Amino acid sequence: MIVMVLFSGCITRPPLNGEKPEVPDILVEYKRTGGIAGFQDQMVVFEKGQVVYSRKDNYSRKVNAGTFTVPAETLQGIRALLENADFPALAPHYPAASPGADYFFYSITYREKTVTTETGGIPPRLEPVIMQLDALLAGQS
Repeated sequence: MIVMVLFSGCITRPPLNGEKPEVPDILVEYKRTGGIAGFQDQMVVFEKGQVVYSRKDNYSRKVNAGTFTVPAETLQGIRALLENADFPALAPHYPAASPGADYFFYSITYREKTVTTETGGIPPRLEPVIMQLDALLAGQS
């Protein structure tokens, strides 16, 4: 179901005569959960700059979802941060050094590799990626 929602409105043109719709390539998929309000955020950034997102916080029960397009320079910055993070060399999981009740948990998928981490365990080269993706999401509140 979520895949259908994610891809709705993201094809480049309507299919003709039984053609399959062209699905845009995904640049990065980002999920953030937890925190004191119990956030459940998801965002997909496509190669051509389209973004589909869903935000929910369990504290206020507020749900916000939609689509937008990022400017070319922002998209270029995201690509550069992802490349600088050197995803092939990252471990699949970076846990926190100690447990915490209000930690955020992150999942980032880039070029078919998923890396998960949480507050207190984020590797330094992944911090700029998370900061940029959080800022992108925050602009849609």
